[in-house]
Amino acid sequence: MLVLMVALMITTIPRSFGQEQEQPEAPKNDLRSQWAELIRSSETYLDKKIIRITSLSEYRNVLGDSLTSYTNSIESLKAEKSKIEFETNALKSELVSVKAELEASEKLNDNMSFFGILLSKAAYSIIVWSIVVLLVVVIIVMFARMKKVAQSAKRIKASFTQVSEDFRAHQFEAKENQIKIKRELQTALNKLELNR
Repeated sequence: MLVLMVALMITTIPRSFGQEQEQPEAPKNDLRSQWAELIRSSETYLDKKIIRITSLSEYRNVLGDSLTSYTNSIESLKAEKSKIEFETNALKSELVSVKAELEASEKLNDNMSFFGILLSKAAYSIIVWSIVVLLVVVIIVMFARMKKVAQSAKRIKASFTQVSEDFRAHQFEAKENQIKIKRELQTALNKLELNR
């Protein structure tokens, strides 16, 4: 035991004095590489590693700083995760409302309002085309009736013209007969007066 203590003192004392004069090496960012450097720079005695307390303290400080940094990173990642979850939930609820609006819009787009009644496009199309066909049929029937009425009016006008002409001719003949009868009557009256 005494030999071991003396050996430790011998190996650590000159090194510690020498260490104070050396510039400390800048710590590396990677904990594994720092641990490997710590093990590599330590001395071996009877299959054991002798590590300088200052190096171990430095490693412990770096380890604490790393743990603090990792803890802070974990906390910030948790905060970011909760923020992302909140945004995701907000986006999901917005997606649900957009889907509802889209379904309402598609329903409105697939349906047409006809005199305040909501009909599907197919039913609306059938009704509109039925009205168009009905109007075409009514127009054709009206045109045929108007043509028939026009032909009847033309026929009646022709008949009226014929009757009018016949009446004028008959009137003319009646006047001619009347004038002839008056002349004959006057002639007969004149003969009677002369015979008296």
